[in-house]
Amino acid sequence: MNVQIALPTRNAPRTKRFEAVIDSGATRCVFHANIAAHLGLDLRAGIREMTGGIGGLEETWLHSIALYIPGGPVTITAAFKENLPLAGLLGMNGFFDQFNINFDSAAQQCTLERIYHA
Repeated sequence: MNVQIALPTRNAPRTKRFEAVIDSGATRCVFHANIAAHLGLDLRAGIREMTGGIGGLEETWLHSIALYIPGGPVTITAAFKENLPLAGLLGMNGFFDQFNINFDSAAQQCTLERIYHA
């Protein structure tokens, strides 16, 4: 899915659109550390979190960002990681909690219906 992110301040410049993988196995949204640098974030000024994944325990840094997704932006806490092998993962906290998601493996499709929180 193509997304943009920005700092969660009014009129903050956004990144260019980039491809992020929808990952039901990811606890939260995770982005490559280079994107944090592009936004002007000091990576290690965030909250340090050790996360477990297919590669074992790894260090990530948590920052508040605005995630631009279909239906409008949401402010989330995202992780940034130096050795992420892709631009981003869209995980349970910050992405899946914003949509009703239906995976149709036979058709190789995923449909999203935005949930609007009051």
